[in-house]
Amino acid sequence: MEGEAILKDYRKAAVILFFWLGILTIIACLQYDPQGPFDARDYTRIAGMRLEQHGWEPLIEPFAAPFMILGGAPDFQVACVSVFVWLLVGTAAWGIFAEFRAQGREKPFAIASFPSIVIGGMRRALAAYLTLALLIFLFVVGRIPGWRLVVDDPDLIVADLHCHTTKSHDAVVSLETNLKWHASCGYNLVALTEHDQLFAHDDSSTADSSFDRLPAFLSGVEAHTGLRAVLLGICRDPHMPLERQKADEWPDRTAWFSKKIHEDCGGAVIALTLKRLAAGDIARLADDGVDGFEIVNSGHPEMRPDLRREVLETCLSRGLPLVATTDWHGWTGLAKTWTVIRAPGASLLTRSQRADLVVRKLREHDSEDIIPVVAGHMGDPSLVRAIFSPVAETVRYAEELSAARVTSWWVWVCGLFALWVFFDRKALPAGGILLAWLASVTGLGLIVSGLWFIKEGIGSAAAYPIHIGSITVALGALALGCGIFQNYRTYRTYMAYRNQ
Repeated sequence: MEGEAILKDYRKAAVILFFWLGILTIIACLQYDPQGPFDARDYTRIAGMRLEQHGWEPLIEPFAAPFMILGGAPDFQVACVSVFVWLLVGTAAWGIFAEFRAQGREKPFAIASFPSIVIGGMRRALAAYLTLALLIFLFVVGRIPGWRLVVDDPDLIVADLHCHTTKSHDAVVSLETNLKWHASCGYNLVALTEHDQLFAHDDSSTADSSFDRLPAFLSGVEAHTGLRAVLLGICRDPHMPLERQKADEWPDRTAWFSKKIHEDCGGAVIALTLKRLAAGDIARLADDGVDGFEIVNSGHPEMRPDLRREVLETCLSRGLPLVATTDWHGWTGLAKTWTVIRAPGASLLTRSQRADLVVRKLREHDSEDIIPVVAGHMGDPSLVRAIFSPVAETVRYAEELSAARVTSWWVWVCGLFALWVFFDRKALPAGGILLAWLASVTGLGLIVSGLWFIKEGIGSAAAYPIHIGSITVALGALALGCGIFQNYRTYRTYMAYRNQ
């Protein structure tokens, strides 16, 4: 009778798993693509471009899913808060239920045993919650590439006009790593806009022939020119002087910055549309000589509806271009924004000539040929979507799944279910074992990623990557140690059970 009850439990679990896999498959088959690519100005689908997933992704789809669910949200910060709150509640409920079932197999439920069930359940929930959080963190620090923008027209230049390397105080990647990541995501031109060093990169940085296969780059700077304004200065000649110390001598620092970039550096100026801008700031920035505005910034996806409306109206009335940038500092490998520049004959130009062409189009306000491209919708989500992010973003994630990624879900879930049945029939804590394995692999990945950060920092004499790398290694060692310890405890329990 006991064997029949256990078999019945297995069947129930299998039905539940196959039901959810079936729902996932049906949603993935719907004729709707939530990622586009779209024109960030009006979110219309762009012809002649497509988003491709990297080949590695289907191999580990279920493990990448938590990160992809959060990364694809309109505002990943809002989604993270909502999802982790719901996960805390969900894992607590799951832990208590699992502990109740585990204790129920050994003895009938009694009121006196309720506290131990709650404590045991919370312990299980905390382990699952922290393991999932570390798994997501692994994909953040691992920089595993996500979407890649592919364009059909070889004369289109795919650019990122705002990113950083370890020459900025808060970035964790070197120049070469930065360009390699951009190449993997479909870019062929990159503007390096550092915080701390004005036009810190020049062509001598890429004298090595290995850089010939990487995107061309522009030198730039990200500068705070007032209480609310942050501007990007982009140029081709990094040797032109920009005397920051003279900024205070000018009554209007934004106008001074624009004048220096245009006249002394032969460059272009782009304004960041951050939340702290007030009404009227967009028109004032345009009057001060700004050549264009960010309509989307992956690092700061939040944008007030009134600010977005003002940016669109101002740029439309004045013919100013809008761009979509990553503001990439080395965190995550998920690209969601590209600026595409139409340039007939661009495929025949050299790397330097393409860079010159992009600066000229920005300076000349050639807005018709500059297209801000985005994967999915970005910005402030509705209140309902923000509260129910776990459901909304999971459905959105399912809609973007390819056949290979859905197949990966079926293979992994069936394989893990078979392992769970195998361990359970051996009287082993199947959930604990699988969780310990996941924690061990996650910990090992964090250690490798942390050591890579430290290497980047040592190579550039930058302290920030070393600090981040040390923290990542410590978290990885903790996760790996916990996973190994749990597996050891399971082994000891199993051996004691066999010797009875």
